[in-house]
Amino acid sequence: MTRLTEVKLDQIILKDSIRKTFDEDSIKELASSIEKHGILQPITVEPRPDGTYTLIIGERRFRAAKRAGMDVIPVIIKDKKPKPDENLEARLAENIHRERLDPIDEAEAYQQLIDMGHNVSEVARRVGKSRYYISKRLRLLRLHPTLREKVRHRTLTPGHSQTLLRLEPEQQLSLAEEIEAEGLSEKQTRERVRDILGKRISWHLIPIRFSLEEFSALERVAPNGDVEALIRETVRKLIQTQ
Repeated sequence: MTRLTEVKLDQIILKDSIRKTFDEDSIKELASSIEKHGILQPITVEPRPDGTYTLIIGERRFRAAKRAGMDVIPVIIKDKKPKPDENLEARLAENIHRERLDPIDEAEAYQQLIDMGHNVSEVARRVGKSRYYISKRLRLLRLHPTLREKVRHRTLTPGHSQTLLRLEPEQQLSLAEEIEAEGLSEKQTRERVRDILGKRISWHLIPIRFSLEEFSALERVAPNGDVEALIRETVRKLIQTQ
């Protein structure tokens, strides 16, 4: 059951945020809009035993409303407490589709869903992304911690980072400095990685077999049910990331 009402801002508790960073200019812009027009889309909360509420969806709107000096805010109250994975899934979808989530925050949220018992295919289906996309994002969590922060703050692109993953941690750091100092493109970065490794990437064809159930699952997600085209496109994308 859900209810639409208004709640005082100081009664709303913010916890376990998906986002670690916020674009301050974006928050200021939203606050200015709220001052002029109010909040057009209510935030979503769930009641707590002490009479306060936990924020589920709408952290940007919540922060902008505080910046705009609002005392009360329109909310949708979910009386039926959602399961942890449903809660996380809803918040993740909100962040992805309403405001660009930084790649590391996004990857960490996907990992949380996996830690709750969902596989990559299930996560992809739940958030409306491809399995390939989810897998690439998750790989970012293997970066050196210093580089994860660079990706989080968008001083290093996910494309550069995927290439750096082929190197040892210290090599990653060294080449990342070159990328920033020399403004290396993603293509130039791939070439530098090949030079560091001392060899070009070699590809070998390996026969694979699908069960009837697996093939049927691929047919359901493949455009027009063309599994062969789906596999070709996946291989093409893998080659482009190297």
